[in-house]
Amino acid sequence: LHVLYHLTFPNAEKQRVSSCRQRELNEHTMHQTSNDLHKQAETVNESFRIRIQEMITAKTNLEENLNQTVLEISSMNENIAALREAIRLKDSPMRVSHMRLNTRSMRPNIELVRDPVQYGLVEEGGQITDSVEALAAKLNESIDKLRNLESNKKALEEDIAVKTNSLNIDQSQCLRLRKTLVWRRHEISF
Repeated sequence: LHVLYHLTFPNAEKQRVSSCRQRELNEHTMHQTSNDLHKQAETVNESFRIRIQEMITAKTNLEENLNQTVLEISSMNENIAALREAIRLKDSPMRVSHMRLNTRSMRPNIELVRDPVQYGLVEEGGQITDSVEALAAKLNESIDKLRNLESNKKALEEDIAVKTNSLNIDQSQCLRLRKTLVWRRHEISF
């Protein structure tokens, strides 16, 4: 028994020392991993806070752009109404000019002459026609701009909805879930 003791004791002592070293190495590794996890959790939390702040800023900018676009749409609608009214108001002078020219063309043969009055009536009709065409071109341009503004408004509303949904997910779901995760530093006691 004594011989067996002398044979197994040194080996047991070696195993105990090796086990202590392994335990210290494991403890150090677990402590380092715990510290790394804690730092990473703090980094992710800070990134979330920054992302949320950037998202709020972007959403605010989009809302300001939307408000400006709504004002421009209102102004463009007023402009279109004014152009339509201006075109409508040119209708009466145009009819009068055509009526004068038609009446003049109904004169008997000898009185049917081309004189300065005739040229003036033709020029007046041309000016009114040119004015109506210019107003119609402006009206078409304004209608195109209105369509673009309405398209921009729709895109801004969609972007705002996406930002609102993202903020909702980040703030009320992700951050709430992250708060339930508690990163404790690993403490080992043997």
